[in-house]
Amino acid sequence: MTTKPTRTVRLDPMTPDEYRPWRAKVNSLYATAQVNEGHWAVETAQQQAWHVTEGLLPLGPETPGQHLWIARDPDTEQRVGALWIAMRTAGIGIEAFIYDIYVEDELQGGGYGRAIMVAAAAASRALGAATVALNVHGNNERAFQLYKSLGYGVTNLHMRLGL
Repeated sequence: MTTKPTRTVRLDPMTPDEYRPWRAKVNSLYATAQVNEGHWAVETAQQQAWHVTEGLLPLGPETPGQHLWIARDPDTEQRVGALWIAMRTAGIGIEAFIYDIYVEDELQGGGYGRAIMVAAAAASRALGAATVALNVHGNNERAFQLYKSLGYGVTNLHMRLGL
């Protein structure tokens, strides 16, 4: 059995030049997930994803309460992924909500997802959050297991039966 290396990442604020390609990728992945889960029609999914993202990030990386970072390996300076956290008021105080976390395709499975999540918790704490929340798409078992191993618990479960 091979052991994954213990990784760390540095979160650098996303620049406007980094934001544009990130937004395109996030919109595409979000639209695909919504189609695969039966929430949106394929014909309108890209437009719907764009509308949601623009509504949450009307000023891009400068939108108040939204935090966008590029995750880099601190030893190599290599870009390894990205993170989007929104600070919001929840019933129990300030909550950091992770809208997006991803690891570059060629680096998945190498421990960077865990490192980004650990950095996300530290950044959320520094921003004043009492909790961190996120949504896991139903078909993303790998992410679900990662979050569970980090101590996240299920607070809501959306289920569907096709007829």
